[in-house]
Amino acid sequence: MHPLRVSVRAVCYRDNTLLLAEHRDERGLWYILPGGGIQHNETLDIAFQRELLEETGGEATMGDVLFVREVIADKLDTTFLPKHLHQIELFVEATDFRSVAAPSNPDKDQIGYVWMPLDKLPELLFFPKAMTVAFQTRQFDRVYQGHIM
Repeated sequence: MHPLRVSVRAVCYRDNTLLLAEHRDERGLWYILPGGGIQHNETLDIAFQRELLEETGGEATMGDVLFVREVIADKLDTTFLPKHLHQIELFVEATDFRSVAAPSNPDKDQIGYVWMPLDKLPELLFFPKAMTVAFQTRQFDRVYQGHIM
């Protein structure tokens, strides 16, 4: 049996930019919103703060859940996700971001973080790609976005 993983991702805007974790692997540069798995007995707000600190060295105020997406690796045509991964991701508004330290525990292949101009999102290898326009317009039309990449 493969456990369902629940993660939280910070959606943090500054002017016309979006905070992204920057990664490099054999595909080149790719980007995701900072965040990761919620640990056993960890609350959503604690996971939100821990993941931001680990990946960006920053803190922010946690806002509302903007949307939820589901990832089922076995239903996707990719070799870059762990086999049998089934993950629910909660994308949460983050405001008042402030840098307080160096990233303490970046993800595998993470090389840093960037404030990416919103108009550059379509040019990037960015996940979830299907949500690019929603991130650019800051309009999330429904809470559950389904199984998307």
